[in-house]
Amino acid sequence: MASTTVDEGEEARDKLLRGVKKEVKQLMEEAVTRKFVHEESSTITALCGAVEACLQHGLRKRSLGLFKNSTTTALLQKVSKNCGSAADVIRMLSEIEQNNENVRKSVDSNKNQTSLSSSRKTPYNPKYMWIRLALFEKQLAKILEYLVTNSSKYYEKDALIADPCDGPTLATLLVGPCALDYTKM
Repeated sequence: MASTTVDEGEEARDKLLRGVKKEVKQLMEEAVTRKFVHEESSTITALCGAVEACLQHGLRKRSLGLFKNSTTTALLQKVSKNCGSAADVIRMLSEIEQNNENVRKSVDSNKNQTSLSSSRKTPYNPKYMWIRLALFEKQLAKILEYLVTNSSKYYEKDALIADPCDGPTLATLLVGPCALDYTKM
């Protein structure tokens, strides 16, 4: 019975890692065939979703402290105290959120332009916003590397990030996508 649990945990890690490999491959193929990747590409969104799933696998809820929910954004905030790359992404994320709030307030204050408020929202899924931003700023692989190195603080023993083989593999897989330049058209 114990071996069944081990097999299920290993199978879940394999499935998550295969998902990231598939999305990385598609992103790299898109970069080669089109010679560019647009920031709003569905391939990027799919990769961010796969990375999010890996980051949530085996995440200790208590390690996040007093944060309202156990999201990966809360994990990033916790990690940013000791990881410079994570701190940079948190700072940029705060600036983006502040800019969006300022735009929303200025549009709402001018009643003639209220129809613009819906077109000024961020075009991304805010759930993956920090992962997307870290990818564009070439910091995602570094943040994952930090998480792998310090996995015992944030993850259960059977988590993908905590696995001595799968964790470093995940961080290494993201080096390629982090090296790409993305277009903003």
